[in-house]
Amino acid sequence: MRFLITLLLSASTLGLLAQRDSTVFSIDLDDVVVTGQYAPTEARNALHKVTVLTREEWQTQGLNNLAELLQRQMTLGVSPDPILGSGLTIQGMGGQNVQIMIDGVPVIGRLGGNIDLNQLDLASFARVEVIAGAMSARYGSDAAGGVINLITAKEQAGAWKLEAGGQYERVDLDRQYLRAGRQLGDLQVDGGVNHYRARFGSVDSLRTGSIPWNPKQQLGYDANLRYRPGDSLQIHYGYRSFDETLTMYGPVRRPQFRPYVQDQIFTTSRQDHSLCANYWISPAISADLTAGWNRFDRLKATERRDLEPDTTRLVVGGQDTTRYTAQLLRLSVAAVGHPRWSGQFGLEYLRESGSGGRILDPLTGSRTPTLENLASWLGFRYRVANEWSVESTARIGHNSRYDHPVVPALHVLWRPTEQWRWRLGYAWGFRAPSVQELFFNFIDVNHFIIGNPALAAERSRNARLQGEWLGGKSGVLSLNGELFLNQVKNRITLADVADGQFSYVNLATYATQGATLQAVYQPSANWSFTTGAALTRLQNPAENEETELPRFTTLGEVRNELSFRLPQQHFTFRIDHRYVGRQDRYLVAADGSISQGYIGDYHLLHLTLNKGFLQERVWLSLGAKNLLNRDRVPVTGGEGGGAHSGGSGGQLIDFGRSWFVNASFSW
Repeated sequence: MRFLITLLLSASTLGLLAQRDSTVFSIDLDDVVVTGQYAPTEARNALHKVTVLTREEWQTQGLNNLAELLQRQMTLGVSPDPILGSGLTIQGMGGQNVQIMIDGVPVIGRLGGNIDLNQLDLASFARVEVIAGAMSARYGSDAAGGVINLITAKEQAGAWKLEAGGQYERVDLDRQYLRAGRQLGDLQVDGGVNHYRARFGSVDSLRTGSIPWNPKQQLGYDANLRYRPGDSLQIHYGYRSFDETLTMYGPVRRPQFRPYVQDQIFTTSRQDHSLCANYWISPAISADLTAGWNRFDRLKATERRDLEPDTTRLVVGGQDTTRYTAQLLRLSVAAVGHPRWSGQFGLEYLRESGSGGRILDPLTGSRTPTLENLASWLGFRYRVANEWSVESTARIGHNSRYDHPVVPALHVLWRPTEQWRWRLGYAWGFRAPSVQELFFNFIDVNHFIIGNPALAAERSRNARLQGEWLGGKSGVLSLNGELFLNQVKNRITLADVADGQFSYVNLATYATQGATLQAVYQPSANWSFTTGAALTRLQNPAENEETELPRFTTLGEVRNELSFRLPQQHFTFRIDHRYVGRQDRYLVAADGSISQGYIGDYHLLHLTLNKGFLQERVWLSLGAKNLLNRDRVPVTGGEGGGAHSGGSGGQLIDFGRSWFVNASFSW
């Protein structure tokens, strides 16, 4: 077994934090965040706006993976692809600019610039923290648009822990998971296995093309060892393994004479190791050492099956294997003991490489090109007064292929009263092109994509103003609003550079801007209502001085959530609704002509019922996803679909209406 010694960033213990702030014991654990912080911090007092999604959030909605969870969040766009999986945008910034992490370690294996969110099962995580906006000063190249940190559970309540659950959905998919843990003095051992299978229909129906989705099967497991000999030291080793098999069934060819079919089978394998240590040198100074080794394999096999007689053989030239690996080493030291100031210093080394028959560096002839990045950052926070806190961070580095600029960030928190919080942030971002964008060539009957070794690195800037208000002493009403602006120079995008031939190119500039407003009304412990709206303006790629086209296109959305609880009866009822408005689009063809069209609007409506039994050790959930049965939206202007979007019938957004039943047990 390949393994790596990975020292992963781990949060300091609440007991140590309590030595500096005794109020921590009055704070719910769900209100403490670690992403982007020097030490665990109450979410309302974090200088970055951190959105926290808890385990209860996805369990009460019957959500299985990160794609489903983020699809229900405002300004987060999830784009499903039948082959490449689900990609992501945050406030108009693409998935290539979003750093997805597990306990602070980046997830690798981007396809088309995105991590497949469907491959991140939620069973082994306790919470998800989301920060929108440039975080490159802290987390490096791929964090210019934001970060998403999946956090595993660090503690268990008793000596033993056992969890199990299963879910079946009417669109013919099911999922099961089992987790167990044991506390042995200073040592804690836990792990689990999860299985997911989606069929969507019979093989014959899938061959007709009437169902746009491809069947898949996933199997993942993880194991964790945590050692805590005292309050000053924590060590955590984690291992994660994941395998997915996705089959694209081809139509029956030559049905009247010796019929045959040609199927494509895509296999994904992930191997991730992590070992993290957190050591408090003194009550005011902590050190974290993080190292990581990750491997991602993507295999494609093309099989021809003759139906008369029934024989199967591989198709010559239809096989391919692509592999990506990454090694991470990070050291950070934080001083947090002074009542007025705190600081953090960090060093980070990241090495990424790719290999495979479709990867080639034309300059060196290497089929295993490597990108290396060495960086350091320095952060300083100062509490000007009881109401004002300021944080400044600067990152410098060396990239093996690109000039690494100084990446600064400045954030301000103003707390004029206990009810009000105002945050102002301005940060730069930097992203070097990936191995895939530089060297990956993908040519088959459906694709002609060529890497571009001449790409320039992206430079970006992000500004935002965010305010929140917890009204009155009763706290029954809270408001949250934000203004944001993103600007990207040399944005990397996939473009039609010839007739049907695509390559990665740099756009001179790209920008998004927008505003969000959300209100939460909770008149009692039984009722809760959340409503919000967002308006995002996306720069029109066809606009220039020679055209009279609008500079920005507008995307509006609305999100509503209604929850009803009966705590004594262990019963919850929840309705979730999200509306995404129509979006105009303008496309520039290879010959310079411009086509105008739109992406249609849609509503997503979900309903869930949850009932607990045996002192909430057993939960039964019933629900309906996508009650309005919207599986795709119309697209006009240029090509309406594509090989991975569901075809010219429109853009895929969801599976369609699906009823589900879920049962879980914990002890």
